[in-house]
Amino acid sequence: MGHRRPPDHWNERAKKDGYSARSAYKLEEIQRRFQVIPRNPRVVDLGCAPGSWTEYIARVTRHTGTVVGIDIEDVPGYRGQLLQESIFDVDPQRVLDILGGPADLVVSDMAPATTGTRFTDHVRQIELAEAGRALAEAVLRPGGNFVVKVFDGEDAPAFVLRMRKGYARAKRVKPEATRNKSVEFFMVGMGRKAPES
Repeated sequence: MGHRRPPDHWNERAKKDGYSARSAYKLEEIQRRFQVIPRNPRVVDLGCAPGSWTEYIARVTRHTGTVVGIDIEDVPGYRGQLLQESIFDVDPQRVLDILGGPADLVVSDMAPATTGTRFTDHVRQIELAEAGRALAEAVLRPGGNFVVKVFDGEDAPAFVLRMRKGYARAKRVKPEATRNKSVEFFMVGMGRKAPES
């Protein structure tokens, strides 16, 4: 029998504020600190289930802009255009076509189904983060922003370096709404550099 985590004040607050998950507050803090969400944006939300990041983006932008959500799970009532598929199968051109042009923001809260083995989970999560980074490179406009979850571990520093090379500014952040024992942090890439010709 799985043991459920006791609700904490973030869960209670999410329920009260009408968000589908506490993770909305992670993006809220990132937005408060770095202003990554522009007006009337084109957004890609990777690992979008259960929809809380898209819900938060909709509130910040007053429901303007276009959001494409990508997840292997179905997300009933999703507030954007949902592509139910693996990040490893996504066609960047299809995403661009749905958005109607390059994205202003790509966000990724993707995580693997965890095994409880820290190293295995870390490696699998870095693979997801790297796939997200590659998709962001394919769909983000120069100057666009990318927010991605990372599990800390031995492959994390190399991923952080790749982020720093691709963006004018890249910050490592652990939002307050992250569980105390969690190994996750977020990389916030601001101002995607134009690809070198």
